[in-house]
Amino acid sequence: MKVRIKAGRERKLLGRYPFGHAGDILDADAGISAGDVVDVHAEGGAFIGRGYFNAEGATPLRMLTLEREDIGEAFYRRRLRAALARREGRITGTDALRVSHAEADGLPGIIADKFGSVLSVQLRNAGVERHRDLILRALREETGATAAFERSDTGERRKEGLDLRAGVLWGDLPDKVTFHEDDLELFFRPLEAQKTGFFLDQRDNRRLMRRLVPEGGTFLDAYSYTGGFSLHAARAGAKAVAVDKDPVALGTLEAVARANGLDRHTGVRLGDAIEVLTQLEREGRTFDAVVLDPPTLAKRKDDVPRAKRVFTDGTARALRMLKPGGHLLISTCAHYIRVDDLLDAARVAASEADASAEVLDVTYQPADHPWLLAVPESLYLKSILLRKD
Repeated sequence: MKVRIKAGRERKLLGRYPFGHAGDILDADAGISAGDVVDVHAEGGAFIGRGYFNAEGATPLRMLTLEREDIGEAFYRRRLRAALARREGRITGTDALRVSHAEADGLPGIIADKFGSVLSVQLRNAGVERHRDLILRALREETGATAAFERSDTGERRKEGLDLRAGVLWGDLPDKVTFHEDDLELFFRPLEAQKTGFFLDQRDNRRLMRRLVPEGGTFLDAYSYTGGFSLHAARAGAKAVAVDKDPVALGTLEAVARANGLDRHTGVRLGDAIEVLTQLEREGRTFDAVVLDPPTLAKRKDDVPRAKRVFTDGTARALRMLKPGGHLLISTCAHYIRVDDLLDAARVAASEADASAEVLDVTYQPADHPWLLAVPESLYLKSILLRKD
């Protein structure tokens, strides 16, 4: 089966950009089923490569290779071995890491996180769904995971015309998936947690904020989820307050804190983060360090202005409660929100809070969430670190 690309549009694909959008497609052979592997050709007939094709998908073409190679189990195993080799020696102090970061590892639609000996898997598009058995065998063999569960219950699958799926894939899945990050023993319930179970991409930022919060200080973790930032701050000797609207996540935080002997150093507030921050400000609370890490907020470019207002509102409240010399980390996991957008929102917030601050650092996602030069969309996690004057 063959798909042809409009003249001039092939350049980006030959430059290793993995997405062929609807406007790039000239025509496609009749009879292609959703998720079929197709040969991709330029308008003049020259071979470009091979990829998954789904005419009804939000992104019809997802490139796999620029070679005439078979897309079978051996292909997926080679790509997974390359992904693991890329991470070798770069992720330390933990037994949890992302082993496949979709297009950034040459594996479109495959997200896999390993927690100890347990693998969490998302299959996000029609192509990987068609090759489900091949991919799962490759993941099992190359990662050595003794148990695995699936959390293919994201909106991306609906855009591909696929049903949502979640459940045990293989092995004896424990009720609690346990792993460690530095000197913390962490866990979550795999079929109750959000996404793949735990946000591994904030690992470096958690360590950063742990170093900055003083022993005996106070720490505010807004949009905390299961409180990774809070637990690190508590281990450093601070008193942490975690704020989230998910009662299950906060319940997990409290259980993990007890298991680590940190329950006296962690407290939770259930509710909308902006509303809770407003209440904390009314109570006269102050903090030595604050993290503001909301969910995606901007899934389209049109969402960015509204998202910036949320960041401004949260940052203004955080700055008013932040002690002089205190640190504030503002983070976004939205591709469409740029570092400059975070800085703009923080600048407006500082004015509203009548505060001044220094930008100390800009951080990005860790090495097990690769950011490829040819794939701008692979950069998504951006954070700015401020110190209040």
